[in-house]
Amino acid sequence: SVAGSLFRGDSAQVTDVNSKVLKLSKNATEGEPGCKEGLHRGSKFCCLPCPPGTRKAADCEEDGGRPSCISCEEGKDYTDRSHFSPRCRRCRICDGEHGLEVEKTCTRTQNTKCRCKLNFFCNVSLCEHCNPCMMCEHGILENCTPTSNTKCKQGPSSKLLWLCALLLIPPSALVCCRVLKKYRNTKNGRRESTVSITESMPMNFADIDLSKYISSIAEQMKITQVREFVRKNGINEAKIDEIKNDNLQDTAEQKVQLLRNWYQLHGRKGAYYALVKGLRKANLCALAEKIEDMVQKDSAS
Repeated sequence: SVAGSLFRGDSAQVTDVNSKVLKLSKNATEGEPGCKEGLHRGSKFCCLPCPPGTRKAADCEEDGGRPSCISCEEGKDYTDRSHFSPRCRRCRICDGEHGLEVEKTCTRTQNTKCRCKLNFFCNVSLCEHCNPCMMCEHGILENCTPTSNTKCKQGPSSKLLWLCALLLIPPSALVCCRVLKKYRNTKNGRRESTVSITESMPMNFADIDLSKYISSIAEQMKITQVREFVRKNGINEAKIDEIKNDNLQDTAEQKVQLLRNWYQLHGRKGAYYALVKGLRKANLCALAEKIEDMVQKDSAS
């Protein structure tokens, strides 16, 4: 389970996924069979752990000895406690597309700390993205904070306004309103029909290779949108959870891996059409058009 709360006070710190969530290959406090507590059996001997900020390069050469440890790369990866792992953890990326920004940069011994950008908020315990603050039409009751959305004043009741308007409108005007409404409904019906026909038509680039566009497509989508899309298009929950757990610090990488897995499962044939159609079906028409423009411009060049 995730330890600790997301935010502390008004600093709007988005909690980095801490060491209680991510486990290295062996905890420094675990004992190995035949080794004293706090030691780990290497190839031959029971070894001490590597200190924070380093990773194991080679096992120790005597019981109780320290292995060969080398430093993590500053700003790229880290370890925040003693451990026996040959790898450092990747630093978290604060995804600006999801309303995040860096509060503290990553060091060899501490992960990146993210927070919501100005005019964004997040009100859940483990925040993968921040939401834009609401704009108020009739005035603000409470300003948006890093942990809560804006609270807006309620405007006059629309029903009451309509009632007053109807009482003032003469009968002849009501007839005109009905005619106008009927015309708009007819026009909208033709437009909806046109959209349906357009969506059902095959795409010009139906069998285009999407592999080189995966990263760019991922940048255009939120992690929730990617998960929902792949979930509805054949990727099971176990695989979604596996990709999330392998990249807990990096939602940008999660998006790329989820889309790559979907593409591999689907295959090249019809994948472009399936992606655009799926986005439109999820009412993400603007996003679908962005992807179409990007692919078609690249194909034309």
